[in-house]
Amino acid sequence: MKKILWWGLSLCVGIGFQTTSFAQNNLAMGSSNQPLKYRIAFIDPRFQLTREKFIEVSQQAAEIWQKETGKTYFIYDSQAQLSINLIYDDHQMLKDEQQNNLDALLQKQEAWRIKNEEIVLNKQEVAQLSSDLNKRKISLKAEFEQYQQNVTRFNQGEHRYYRADELKEQQNQLQQKSGNLQNESNSLNYKIQLLNSKIRELNEEQSDLSSLKTQFKLEQKTSIHPFHKGLFSQNQIQIYGYASLNDLRLTLAHEFGHALGLKHTTDPKSLMYPRLKEQDIHNFKLTDSDLELLGSIYSLIKENH
Repeated sequence: MKKILWWGLSLCVGIGFQTTSFAQNNLAMGSSNQPLKYRIAFIDPRFQLTREKFIEVSQQAAEIWQKETGKTYFIYDSQAQLSINLIYDDHQMLKDEQQNNLDALLQKQEAWRIKNEEIVLNKQEVAQLSSDLNKRKISLKAEFEQYQQNVTRFNQGEHRYYRADELKEQQNQLQQKSGNLQNESNSLNYKIQLLNSKIRELNEEQSDLSSLKTQFKLEQKTSIHPFHKGLFSQNQIQIYGYASLNDLRLTLAHEFGHALGLKHTTDPKSLMYPRLKEQDIHNFKLTDSDLELLGSIYSLIKENH
């Protein structure tokens, strides 16, 4: 696994004379309105990127240099010497594994969220049922008390207009209501038991999620190693990984800059800065630092010719 910064801080030192020689020879053609030709040589199928899409992204990367200068520096040619290879290495494998772990973690987190919402609704339902049941119990208790008073007065002869069969009917109705309330109470207790069980399970899942999050963060910290995302050497551009097509586009554009003979800048917003950090990857434009580098290379070529 390559353990160098994103675009390779040691790149200019490592390839030194060969890089400069190749770039200057081609820039001499570029100064005669002959762009530097390149081709797509190899794409590892594990990236699941079609050749047509890769060519399109490479042309977008070339356009970055053209838009701000009005000159065509690069053109795609299937027979060109400068080749671009998309290589799947150990870092990309580790990155994909981490992404799969993250996706699985997010799925579990989403499942937990859905369960939690269901439990909140169940709590509200149980609370409403419990409130209604308590009100009906209080009402039934008052009816029982009234019934007992009626029976006492009947026995004392105070309510002779009541008949015994009417009081018996009231008793049967009250017993029926009492039985219904008891059944509803049993059903509510069962729902409460299920709810408590779900809450315990959810709390356990939350604890597991917390452990998984902690483990994932630790894995990220321990597995982060600086590496080459792209590398230009002699007549090849190697791309070892990218986070998105916009990321790939800027990586290619950066390596195109090395193919022109440009070194790194110290401007974190420039294309030729060694790391993709503060650049606008969605709508990137060459910075003054990039243009100054480009101008200095062309001045050097004119002096040598």
